[in-house]
Amino acid sequence: MDAYTTILFVLLVAILSILYFFERNRRVESEENNKRSQDVIRQLDEQAKIIIKTDLALNKVQEELDKKITGLYTLHELGKKIGSTFNVEDLFSLINKPLVSKLGFSRGLIMIKEESSGTIMVKASIAYSEADIKTIEKALSKGSAVSSLLKKSGFLLVNRDLEKIEHEDLLSDIFKTESFLTVPIVAKDEAVGFILMGNISSHSKVTEGDTELLSILASQIGTAIENTGLYTELFNSHQDLNRRVKERTQELARLNEELRRFNKVKSDFVSAVSHELRTPLTSIKGYASILMTGKLGEVSAPQKERLEKIDKHSNNLTRLINNLLDIARIESGRVQMEIKEISIKELLDSIIDVITPQVKEKGISLKINIKTRVDKIKADPGQLERVFLNLLSNAIKFTPEKGRVTIHIKDGRDSIEFSVEDTGIGIPKQDLEKVFEEFFRSDNAPAQKIQGTGLGLSLVKKIIEAHKGMIWVESELGKGTIFSFTIPKT
Repeated sequence: MDAYTTILFVLLVAILSILYFFERNRRVESEENNKRSQDVIRQLDEQAKIIIKTDLALNKVQEELDKKITGLYTLHELGKKIGSTFNVEDLFSLINKPLVSKLGFSRGLIMIKEESSGTIMVKASIAYSEADIKTIEKALSKGSAVSSLLKKSGFLLVNRDLEKIEHEDLLSDIFKTESFLTVPIVAKDEAVGFILMGNISSHSKVTEGDTELLSILASQIGTAIENTGLYTELFNSHQDLNRRVKERTQELARLNEELRRFNKVKSDFVSAVSHELRTPLTSIKGYASILMTGKLGEVSAPQKERLEKIDKHSNNLTRLINNLLDIARIESGRVQMEIKEISIKELLDSIIDVITPQVKEKGISLKINIKTRVDKIKADPGQLERVFLNLLSNAIKFTPEKGRVTIHIKDGRDSIEFSVEDTGIGIPKQDLEKVFEEFFRSDNAPAQKIQGTGLGLSLVKKIIEAHKGMIWVESELGKGTIFSFTIPKT
C-alpha cells in the first residue's frame, strides 16, 4: 500500500468514526426527547384526570346545593299550607308524591304512635302499596328497631355503602329501599313518630346531608301537631265553658260576662299562637340556624351579627308565647301545682342569688323584713319563685338608680303575707284595677319608656290564685308601689 492509499484509508476511518459519533449522539438525544415527551404526556394525563375529578366533584356539589335550595323553597311553601291547617289528617295529606320528589326522594313514610295503644301507625305513604303498609306496621310492632326510630334526638341513616349497616333488614325486607333516612317528630317535648325518606335506586343514595331538610320538615309537622292539639283542647274548653255559662242562673250574670270575655281571649290566643306565631317562628329559627352554619355559603361578620339578632329576638318571642301558653294552661286547669312543704329562707336565698346582679347594676338597695317565726309553707317552689322573680324584676325595672326595694314577710290570720315594696315611679290610680289584666300597659309616660309585654303580672295572679291565695297592689304616683300576696298556711 502506497502513501496515498494509506492517507485515504485513514481519512475514511476518521469520517466513519465521526459519522458513528454523531449518529450515536442523535440516537441518545432522540431517546431523551422521547422520554421527556412521555413524561410530559404522563403529567398532562394526570392533570387531565385531576381536572375531570374536580369537575365531577364540583358538579356533585352543585347538584347537592340545587337540591338543598329546592328543598328549602319547597318546605317554605309547605309551611304556609301547614299554618292554615286545623286538622291533623289534613296535615298528613300535604305530604304527597310531588313534595317528596322535590325533596329528592322516591319513597316516603310518616308514622305516628297512637296514644291509646302505643302502636306505631302509617299516617302518610308515598310509593308504598296497601300490602307494604301492613307489612311495615306489623314488622315495627314486633321488632326492636322502633326504639331507634323514635329517639327524641338524632337520626337514623341506613345505606348499603356504609361499612357497617345497622338494621339492614329494614332496607329490603321492610322499607324496600337501597338507602333511607329517618328523623323523629317531636311534639310537646316527646317523640310521637318519625319521618322516613328513601330511594330505591343505587345511583341516588340518601346521605347525611339530607338530614337538615328532613329535620325542618319534622319540626314543621311536630309544631303543627302540637298546635292542632292545642287548638282542639282550647276549642273543647271553649265549648265546655259555653255549656257551663248556659247552666248558670241570673245571680251569676257578672261571672257569665267574665267567662264570655275569657272565651274571646282564648279564641284570639289560639288564632295568634297557632297560626301567626308558632309556625313562622319555627321556620325563622330553622332558616337562621342553617344560614349561621355557613352551609349555604360563607357568612360575613355583619351578616352573622344580624342572624344572631334574629335568633335573639326569636327567643324573646318564644318566651312571650310560653307565657301565653302558661296562662291558658293554668286557667284551664291543665297545669297542676306541685304543692309541697318548702322553706321560706331557702326560697329567698335562691331568689336573692338570681336577682343580685340586676340590683348591683342599678345600685339599688335590697332589704328583707321578716316578721314571722314560720319558715315552712306548702306551695309549688318553682311557681312561687317565678312569682317573686317577676315582682322583683318589675320593682327593679321601675325603680331609679340608688332607689330601694324591700321584701316584707309577716303573719296573717290563716296565711303568710308577702310584699315587694319599691321606691319607683308608681302606678296611676285609674290603672290599679287593670294591672293584672293580660297585655295591659299603663299610659303613664315613664312606664311607656320601659319595655314589657303586659303578661307577667297576669301570670303571677294566676299562680297565686292556683295556690288559693290573693294578690293586690297599692301605689302612689312618683313615690312607689307595693305588691302583696298571701299563701295559706295549710
